[in-house]
Amino acid sequence: MCRIVSPLFLAFLLGLGQGMLHAVGPDHCAAMATLGTLGPSRRRAAFLVALRFAIGHAAVLGGVATVCLLAGVGLSETFERWAEILGGAVLVALAVAALLFPNTLRHGHPHLPGHTQEPHSHHHEHVTTAAGALMAVSGVRSLLLALPPLLVGGSLATSGWTYLPGFALGILLGMGAVGLLFAEGLSRLGTRLAEQVQRVVALGSAALGVFWIATRL
Repeated sequence: MCRIVSPLFLAFLLGLGQGMLHAVGPDHCAAMATLGTLGPSRRRAAFLVALRFAIGHAAVLGGVATVCLLAGVGLSETFERWAEILGGAVLVALAVAALLFPNTLRHGHPHLPGHTQEPHSHHHEHVTTAAGALMAVSGVRSLLLALPPLLVGGSLATSGWTYLPGFALGILLGMGAVGLLFAEGLSRLGTRLAEQVQRVVALGSAALGVFWIATRL
């Protein structure tokens, strides 16, 4: 006989699936692609960019949502609209930096002749995690709207809390998969072609960011 899936596991699976769908949104993919073209070791860097972006994204989403739920605080549509404008601004900022100041975005400062790259790789990590965190703000209200049916009444009243870790894991898996695909594509390109892809990706991210802002003003 088939065993009935427990409410605890069901809520986790629901969060996992929705987290993976959330991870592959066009704004997230654009940001990860823009950052992923700037790493010194493209295959490894593109994958790590996705993971760092996902960690910052999941931490802010889960943390803010948990605080709001525990405090009984809701978020308005106005908050969500301005948060989405912030996400668009982050996309535009990343694109401009990638186009005009790629060394600054990589290492946190302009790269001087004879200056090695390795000691400053942590700057790129911080930028990636911060971008993921900032772009997560726009998704908090949607996450909060998805949670109450799980947390209020019924058999999922307590087990619904497993939705949040499931959602976070879904983000990590989804963005990690995007990073792997992107890394594999970059690894097959020569240096010159990869630089051209970097510019095209940055321009696309800027266009998406401007569109994101314009449609929400």
